[in-house]
Amino acid sequence: MKAHVSLLGLTMLLSACGIFKQTALYDAPADDANTPNIAGFYALNIYSDQMSDEIWYTPSPKALLVKNEATQKKQGDNSISIEWNKQADPQTWLGLGFGWNGWTGKNFASITQQSALSFWVKMKNGQSAGLPWAVGFEDFNGSQAWTGVTTGFIDGGIIKEEWTQVRIPLSAFPFEERDVDLSIIKQLIVQFESSGKVWIDDIKIIPYTAKGRQTLDVAPVDAIMIDGAFQPNEWPQSSFQLPLANVKLTWNEEFLFLAAEVEDATPLINTRSGKDIWNGDAIELAFSSLPGTNAQRKIMYPTDFHLGISMKPYGKVYDWSKDREVSGSIVRVQYAGKGYSTEVAIPWKALGISAFEQGKTYYCEIAVDIADGASVRTLQSRWNSADKEGFNFDPSRWGSINYRVQKND
Repeated sequence: MKAHVSLLGLTMLLSACGIFKQTALYDAPADDANTPNIAGFYALNIYSDQMSDEIWYTPSPKALLVKNEATQKKQGDNSISIEWNKQADPQTWLGLGFGWNGWTGKNFASITQQSALSFWVKMKNGQSAGLPWAVGFEDFNGSQAWTGVTTGFIDGGIIKEEWTQVRIPLSAFPFEERDVDLSIIKQLIVQFESSGKVWIDDIKIIPYTAKGRQTLDVAPVDAIMIDGAFQPNEWPQSSFQLPLANVKLTWNEEFLFLAAEVEDATPLINTRSGKDIWNGDAIELAFSSLPGTNAQRKIMYPTDFHLGISMKPYGKVYDWSKDREVSGSIVRVQYAGKGYSTEVAIPWKALGISAFEQGKTYYCEIAVDIADGASVRTLQSRWNSADKEGFNFDPSRWGSINYRVQKND
């Protein structure tokens, strides 16, 4: 399920802690025709070396420390050191902003489909498959579009104690849905949750080519022993490859089957029930049950499903699309490797539909929710929509699966 970012009082806070420089609202034409640009957009560099009056952050010394750092840098002379702990000041909104290019209005209108926000990040200790941040752009009317820093945006899927690039396509920000005026982008904002210690550097807008829709061929089976052990010879060879997870899907006339191997430092922790199982270790499956539906539709049809499976011993399957638990489902898990493995059987009858038709094409999305030791989701890894949230209500973000006629040997 989609995590919600609380931005209550953000406008007031920005006014209180920001440094706002009164300048013109439009990009000045470049003097040099050789100046780097993307489709005529020149304001590419957001931060490269020095903290200036274009950068602000929430004044909360006990919860947020932001400073220039000369001993660690990806390029140039400095990086930005950030240490935050939301619990140290839970009533205060914690954030950092960049009003780059002299606080002028930046025109994104022609670059949202061919550009990305890029920055380099380095953990001060340990590693992470995401950052508990919300990242957003705000226009001069105060409208904002936000997204998270999830594993699909991170090169290699993991941030370690070495410089790692994060690339968030501008298309991942819901500008249209949030009524953001792309012609007058004011600033980049980062909101901090949980806690952490990192350095960041070289923040800029870069050229980016979006990935196309992913497709996977899947074969049916006769039967599978559901014990959580995940024996590869029982399952079709094709897999959904996600950062931190390998997921398989198949079926017979009675059950829809799913298996996964997941890398998780705190595996099989989910204290939630019902519609809240997303906020713990879980696997989500969204799919169309009717072949031939419009792949570009923006709304869920009655024939679309969004299921969640709680990853814990004898977990449950919940159907968010119908707001009910799926009775008769079998969920088995085992600790394995650096995380866990699981096997799941979901009765077609309990879903109220028939098995997939062989030889047909359907649309689906797979997501793996990773939680911390307190059963709070810290990241979500997705198959097709790795660079854009919202698959739970927008089927246009799903990939396609082709069910082959022949069965695996």
